[in-house]
Amino acid sequence: MLVRALMGLLFLFSLTGSAQAMDNPYRLLTSAELPAFFTSTLPAFWQQHAQPGEFSGVDGVPIRYVALRNPASHRAILLVNGRLESYIKYQELAFNLFQQGYSVYLYDHRGQGFSGRMLSDPHKGYVQHFADYVTDLKTFHDQVVLADQPNQLYLLSHSMGGAIAAHYLQQYPQDFKAAVLASPMFGIELGALPTWLARFITWLMEWTTQLLGIESPYAPSQGPYEARPFVDNELTHDATRYGQFRAVYQSYPEVQLGGPTTSWIHQALDFAEQAVVAGSHIQTPLLILQSGADTVVRNDQQELFCQQMSTANHPCAGERPLIITGARHELFNESDEYRIPALNAALDFFKQNP
Repeated sequence: MLVRALMGLLFLFSLTGSAQAMDNPYRLLTSAELPAFFTSTLPAFWQQHAQPGEFSGVDGVPIRYVALRNPASHRAILLVNGRLESYIKYQELAFNLFQQGYSVYLYDHRGQGFSGRMLSDPHKGYVQHFADYVTDLKTFHDQVVLADQPNQLYLLSHSMGGAIAAHYLQQYPQDFKAAVLASPMFGIELGALPTWLARFITWLMEWTTQLLGIESPYAPSQGPYEARPFVDNELTHDATRYGQFRAVYQSYPEVQLGGPTTSWIHQALDFAEQAVVAGSHIQTPLLILQSGADTVVRNDQQELFCQQMSTANHPCAGERPLIITGARHELFNESDEYRIPALNAALDFFKQNP
């Protein structure tokens, strides 16, 4: 136990040093390279390597995915994305991981991206049961990823995907060699609104709509998809990457998603808290990447998650989250000064857990 703790602290110290020095040992793409990459390299790469597919999720909802199979390697990474997202948003990241010798598997959660929607308004963020996210991930893992028989399989997640991953790792501890959870949704940032009040409001609204026999409404202040200008965004400091994200969603309007419903918010609050509790049962080697300036999810709950793991004698790397100081919520779409240290940390961690 002491040796693991010391190794974790040394790992965290080395990563912090890398972040300060802005090393780029993996030769990850920089913002300056992106215009040429997006217009020339990426289309050819995606056409050659991204193989689309579909499987049947819970209740027959179609779940769509892409697999980028690297013939030069038996290592693989499964990416679990966040709310509102689609695998098409992660093309740059998939390219980076593929260049490091990994096969990459990406899928869209039910109710978003290219996967099936469940309400008449396709812009509503909705899921009937949050546990369905976990079950769909297990199906993807078993039916698609394992069919390719990777020798080393890792999990990489973002935001809501981190909460899904925590529940998954609690239930299926042997499925991944290691996992990296970036900006995990272990609590939703509600500002001055108390969590108990958010629960009550969303419960009351959902109860009323069920009584009236209508589908779940948007949560208060939420609505259909809106392409917010860069100056108003709280996701990234990088104008180029943000612009590419919005351009992709403009090109593929079917992936556009608006705000969450009252049902989604009500369930998400409980699901996030339960993910923190799951930390005491997770034994998979795990690294938490924390966005230091996150205004979307609660960083204090990420600290609590690592405390849960430490108390159970299987601590996360460094025994606490690795803080990427100043970073906004989307580490994998952030400016180079935040994105590169975050990905350095993730790739280093995977290499240290063969």
